[in-house]
Amino acid sequence: MKTDWRLIREVLNAAIDSCERLEQAGYAEEHRSRSVQVNGQQVSVQEFLISAWTLPESARYEVIRARHDKDRDLPYVPEAARILTAVAAACAELIGAGDLPPAEPYMRGMIDWYRNHFDPNVQRAISAAP
Repeated sequence: MKTDWRLIREVLNAAIDSCERLEQAGYAEEHRSRSVQVNGQQVSVQEFLISAWTLPESARYEVIRARHDKDRDLPYVPEAARILTAVAAACAELIGAGDLPPAEPYMRGMIDWYRNHFDPNVQRAISAAP
């Protein structure tokens, strides 16, 4: 079954960009109650934040429903999905860790491992004749 990796990258990049902009804006707890007018309604920073983490959950369930409607339910969590979830969780821990996060060498080692160990060796194993 095929995967639209371009769409996944676009969604992840949009979320990363928005998180970066939130930090660049100087967000702190005291900003939660501040609001702006959107389509004639006051919307607080806290409401935007809640939407930013519940929107993906709603999108996830929409994907699950659409897959079910097409008889394409997943019998288990695909390995690639487990990788993305684990990497996203590790990266989430870097938020607020500073310009030189304490685990940066480990994270860079992980980048190197994926690119130079996982990718070529898994490809080589899959391509090998049985």
